[in-house]
Amino acid sequence: MRTTLLRHSLSEGFNNLVRHPLVTLASITTIALMLFLLGAFTLFSANARQMMARAGEQPPVEITLEIDVTEDEIAVIEADLAGDPNILAYTLFTPEQNFETFKANLGKDELFSDFSADYIPHTFAIRLHDPAKSEDFKSHMEGLPGVRKVDLELKVMQFLSKAIVWVNYATLTAFAVLGVVAFFIIANMVRVAVFARGDEINIMKYVGATNWYIRIPYILEGAVTGLLGGGLAWLSAYVIYARLYETVAANTLPTDVLAMIVPSELASMVLLLNVGLGIGIGAVGSAVSVRRYIKV
Repeated sequence: MRTTLLRHSLSEGFNNLVRHPLVTLASITTIALMLFLLGAFTLFSANARQMMARAGEQPPVEITLEIDVTEDEIAVIEADLAGDPNILAYTLFTPEQNFETFKANLGKDELFSDFSADYIPHTFAIRLHDPAKSEDFKSHMEGLPGVRKVDLELKVMQFLSKAIVWVNYATLTAFAVLGVVAFFIIANMVRVAVFARGDEINIMKYVGATNWYIRIPYILEGAVTGLLGGGLAWLSAYVIYARLYETVAANTLPTDVLAMIVPSELASMVLLLNVGLGIGIGAVGSAVSVRRYIKV
């Protein structure tokens, strides 16, 4: 009995797709468009989060030491930095290095012929993993002997931290909105199919067909439509993203702030997202629509 039901459901589900080719094509195309927009936003969101995370690592936190700092104090500060898990990297600059950098930036070495580097402090340039923890880091470092001040790019770091949160909110909102739109598209497709086969469904009910016997073909139809739409959306998004990557970011270093994520690293995630949502929304939309419109 179960084998017969499964065979009938599969047969009817695919027959429904063929019986109304224009409706099926319109449904697949519309679902593909919705899921393409969702996939494109997912790709944008993933790249935006990566770029903002890298940008948060880039603005250096500069620690300026006292002029008369001792070697022991420098060693203590460096050991503290080396043991901090929130520090991505740090570099110690000697007074001589800072003096040479200052002269190079100014471009007039002759003005400093009688000036000594003894009046230039040691500095540390720091890059943090998490910009949100920069204030705590500053408070801690200013309490160490030999530290004169800690300079932070607070506005940049605070903006990046907030931007990452808002990108995540926007991603969830896009998922919800586009998912609801795709759901109603599937529901309308099934409604048209149900109305076209109203007499046949009534006959099936009169001869004793169960509710699930009538519903399953429509659920399979919606799932297949969602699968095809999701697959088409994924293919379109992947091809366009790969072309964009080749044009814009192929020659950038992976560690650059504006470097895009390699297409192959995102392909499986977007495929699972599009196909999974397509099948899920198609099946659920069909089940709800059948229950609503044929009252079985």
